[in-house]
Order: sequence, then structure tokens, then C-alpha cells
Amino acid sequence: MTTTIITLLVAAALFVSGKVRSDLVAICALLALLLSQVLSPAEALAGFSNTTVIMMVGLFIVGGGIFQTGLAKMIGGQVIKLAGTSETRLFLLVMLVTAAIGGFVSNTGTVALMLPIVVSMATYAGTSSRRLLMPLAFASSLGGMMTLIGTPPNLIIQETLSTAKADGVVSSEIPDIGFFTFLPVGIIT
Repeated sequence: MTTTIITLLVAAALFVSGKVRSDLVAICALLALLLSQVLSPAEALAGFSNTTVIMMVGLFIVGGGIFQTGLAKMIGGQVIKLAGTSETRLFLLVMLVTAAIGGFVSNTGTVALMLPIVVSMATYAGTSSRRLLMPLAFASSLGGMMTLIGTPPNLIIQETLSTAKADGVVSSEIPDIGFFTFLPVGIIT
């Protein structure tokens, strides 16, 4: 118990400080718990076989691909063309484009993808990028609410329902959660 608490406190301190990359902190915390025999090897690796984790890794790869292929730059160029130097149009277009991308790429991946684009568009339009970054975050979250893969909680809900139906905890008459099941709620929010 003590080892677990110490490991979590050290990991939390390193996450907050930002002096060590987050992925390294997470892997080192996992290794510390594994080496101190708090976790068995099966428990330590169980998260990597989770379909939600695999889906999120895939979404980050897709987001990286969008950025590396130049599609992100092309999207930014089109938004600038439509918005010109109008801050209001830029605001609205950033929100719409981010929400649309956020429906198909994870929230974090969407923000990571759009952040440099939004900063460069704000510079081009002669406005402060600070005025667009919070709307960027909100639009990413709202877009994620529209599809099954847009945000991790939607995937977790779908997986939990499927497991509960398979175990007989929930009636099999309850319909499965489809890709766009969350769309009406996401559009309203």
C-alpha cells in the first residue's frame, strides 16, 4: 500500500512539474509498481489489451497522419480564405472545423492538431491567439460528444454496455450504441 501511494505521489509531482515527459513518467510508474510486485505482469499489461486504449492510440496515429500529410495546413488555409481578417468569422469557423474534426479524432488529438493552425491563423488575422484557444478547447469537447470515437467516455460506455449485455446484467433488448448514437445529444450541447 505504501509503495503504491509513494509511486502515485511521485508520478503526480512529475506530471505537474512537466520536467519529465508524461509518457516516461507513466511507464516508469508502471515499472515501479511491477518491480515492487504490487502488480503482476498480467495486471501491468492488462490496460494495453483494452479496446478503448487501442482505439485511442489509433486516433492519435490518425491525428498525426492528418498533420504530417499537410491536410491540417490545407484546412487552416481554407479557413483563413473564408474568414479573412474578420475575428468573428475566424472564431466561428475555428469552432465549426474543430467540432467537425473532434467528432472523428480524440479531443486531445484534435486540440494538438488544431493548436498550431489556430495560432498561425490568429497571427495572420492580426488577433490574439488567446481569444481563440479556449473556444478551440470547447469546440473539441463538443465535437467529441457527437460520435462514438470522439471522446473516450463514449467508448467506455459502449464497452460497458456490451459487457453487461454479454454477462446478462442488462437486457439484450436494449439496442447497441452505434457510431452516431450520441449525435442528437452532441448537437444539442
